[in-house]
Amino acid sequence: MLGPRVFLTCCLAAALLISCGGGGSSSSGSGTSPQDTTPPSVLSTSPANLASGVPANTLVSATFSENITATTPASVFSLTQAGTAIPGTVAIAGTTATFTPATKLGNSLSYTATLSTGIKDLAGNALASPFSWSFITSDCNPITLVQQLNLGAVVSNAMFKALATDGTSIYLWTQTDFSSTYGTLFKIDPSSGQILSTTNVPLVPMAPGSTTVNGIQFIADIAWHNGALWASGTYIDVNGNFPQGVFRVNLATGLAEAAIPVSAGLTGEIPIIQGLASDGTNLYAAIDRNYASPAQVSHVIVKFDPATSTQVPLSPALLTTAGQATRLDFGGGYLWVFNNPNFQQVDPVSGGILSNYCKSDGGANILYFKTNIWSIKDTVLMAYSL
Repeated sequence: MLGPRVFLTCCLAAALLISCGGGGSSSSGSGTSPQDTTPPSVLSTSPANLASGVPANTLVSATFSENITATTPASVFSLTQAGTAIPGTVAIAGTTATFTPATKLGNSLSYTATLSTGIKDLAGNALASPFSWSFITSDCNPITLVQQLNLGAVVSNAMFKALATDGTSIYLWTQTDFSSTYGTLFKIDPSSGQILSTTNVPLVPMAPGSTTVNGIQFIADIAWHNGALWASGTYIDVNGNFPQGVFRVNLATGLAEAAIPVSAGLTGEIPIIQGLASDGTNLYAAIDRNYASPAQVSHVIVKFDPATSTQVPLSPALLTTAGQATRLDFGGGYLWVFNNPNFQQVDPVSGGILSNYCKSDGGANILYFKTNIWSIKDTVLMAYSL
């Protein structure tokens, strides 16, 4: 027979054994969690796939279905433009990976972001397959409409319109089409929209054997230069040909004075002149350089002094634009380049683009006048603050 002390000791030992799960089949298992074998997936991206108008200073990021390891090498997140890698840094925090470009992205360019299978969750599971998405940038600063002036139906039917200023008034050139027998120059009060004068300028339709030497056939853009109206366009030379170039417009006779033809360029090249601007000494001309073989085109802006130039040069280019610069202007110490639908503020010495602006009114014109940018759409003249 056991004594009281021995019996109590045995009971305590048995109770301890049962509470620890030992000594029988009452255990519910090992107590360990199931292993994570599910790879992370991409839930969303910024910018979204195929997004357009993305700010050029954007950060590119992806959000995952679970936390990913912060020790993932930066090479697993890349950004390219036309196959060229964009330098930048990668940061990972929780479920988000962010790519920060080293410099601001370009304007109106398509970029592709790619995540490789080197991205892993905290359990070491890798992204199942590479993931890519693309977006298009827009480096546009906003502009604010500050004034609208309705000029009336008298200017509504003209297909081609161009703007210039003498520093006091705004001039609007209108021409119906390439076969017009005249174009019209309106002088406008910018404070009220009142048309101060209307001048019909005779034009010469393009026809073989024309004898109207220095007759104007078409005006692409206008600029006020040294107290006179100058234009870019097509005129008739002494041989009855229709060269393109720049010229002073004689409003009384409709003749091109001091005409300077565009350089012939390379063999097989067809230059087409577009926008025109003046800084008081130099003219700036936008030219499309079209090549027949192989078929290609480039768009350049050149700077030259019309007092000493016998040709509008094709090089050196002050600036090469992504598309046609159909209108140019000079004001506030800068060259302004209209490249539909945006326009740029350009350093007239280096040709560097300083700022890019968006204009959505549909008017294919720009004019810098008293710190505002002006445009015309149909019969409405509009002023914007920058």
